[in-house]
Amino acid sequence: MKTFIFVCLSTIFVLQTSSTQEPHAAKDSSQVSPRFNFITLAGQRISSSSLEGKVIILDFWSTDCNPCRKSMPQWEKLYKEYKSDPKVALFLVNSGWESIEKARAFASSKRSSFLFFSWGTEYDLPFAYDSASITLKAFNLDSNPSTVIIDTKSRIRVRHSGYIEKLYDFMSDQVQRCLAER
Repeated sequence: MKTFIFVCLSTIFVLQTSSTQEPHAAKDSSQVSPRFNFITLAGQRISSSSLEGKVIILDFWSTDCNPCRKSMPQWEKLYKEYKSDPKVALFLVNSGWESIEKARAFASSKRSSFLFFSWGTEYDLPFAYDSASITLKAFNLDSNPSTVIIDTKSRIRVRHSGYIEKLYDFMSDQVQRCLAER
């Protein structure tokens, strides 16, 4: 019983202290994305130039970030919707604050383990690693989770730090807007 009460109180604390600011599109959508490079956890090098002409979604995370883990079911839903679309690229990029081995261990376990709510959930997400947080810093971001959407003309359309309650709805809407502008 004590364990149950502790878990409930811990959950309430985490949910209350998670940043849930409303995301919004960038005020100045003419800002060009910085160049970036990172590596997928499978070892493939990804660069901004290799993704030109696509809507690019980057979500920065770490293994100890509960809001990051909490959002993964919504990222999975978005990924499933767009993974076959050649005009969209989505990556969940570990911020590089921890070792690549730790990021790989998390990704290979395919478990979100956000307390007990999504324990056991398996994900088929495109995980990547940002060595020394170079990409995160290039976007002037310094926290997890942080999300960036870049349109087909390499302009930053969304730059948001913090948990997004209705992530799937917001991101899907933003991707559709970017695709409609082609």
